[in-house]
Amino acid sequence: MSQVASAHDRAPTGAGSLRGQYFISADELARELANSSAPVLLDIRFRPGLADPRAEYDAGHLPGAHFVPMDTVLADAGPNSTSTATEGALPLPRIGALQEALRFLGVNADSRIVVYDNRNGLSAARAWWILRWAGLRNIRVLDGGYGYWRVRELPTTTTPAAAVDRGTVALSEGHMLTISTEVVDQLPARGVLIDAREVVHFSALTAGTPAHIPGARNLPSSADVDAEGLLLPDAELRARNRAAGVVNGTAVGSYCGAGVLAAHKVLTLATLGIESALYVGSWSAWSATSQGLSACSPAK
Repeated sequence: MSQVASAHDRAPTGAGSLRGQYFISADELARELANSSAPVLLDIRFRPGLADPRAEYDAGHLPGAHFVPMDTVLADAGPNSTSTATEGALPLPRIGALQEALRFLGVNADSRIVVYDNRNGLSAARAWWILRWAGLRNIRVLDGGYGYWRVRELPTTTTPAAAVDRGTVALSEGHMLTISTEVVDQLPARGVLIDAREVVHFSALTAGTPAHIPGARNLPSSADVDAEGLLLPDAELRARNRAAGVVNGTAVGSYCGAGVLAAHKVLTLATLGIESALYVGSWSAWSATSQGLSACSPAK
């Protein structure tokens, strides 16, 4: 096992940093897993083009980690979903179903939870956001995700997580700021609307019109992590956001394709002490509405 910590294996990056409230480093988590007070570990396998997330989990994951499907647990998008296209590709989960899933995983009101993914935290942030939205507070994202964990040569396993005692958590929805389709396009006039997708999607043409919500600014979430997949230092993140007008006191909302990358933007801003709202339905919802279709139609 490698014993030399990367210079970028960062927890808080200053005396006033909030990072440690939201992220946990690979080395810190490894120490916690080695003692008897390990957190509840949730494995969030989700990225574009990943056909079988469960198979990737089965091929290797952190010891004790429970596999959590993005579509059926962290969203109401499975085969039994009753949501419509205007709610987006990954609409909010039904609170009762989410509560039942978390109880099955042994989650209690006071549980410490760590979420991680195979995408440098860009997808695990959706789990962080959903659990906060449902009223839980002690949730952190593994900085660098599974990829950096393996770079550090920390323990992995192919053994599924053992069954646990049923939890007793009681959830309630609405504990995070959201922005609706009806008003999302009004935000640029009074604040900043962030499009957290890659620039190629932001600038792509749909019926002759750029494929983004009018007035949005493109700040890709992928640019908030370094080459190792670790969150950039506070000062660099703050400078990037300040240049786009994102500062304390500004009304800020974020969206992406389906509310995943945008959740990472909300998380990143939280580490800087900046509160922001998530447009859950994001572009998948906006483009399915008459409002979005009108904005994406050629001028006549």
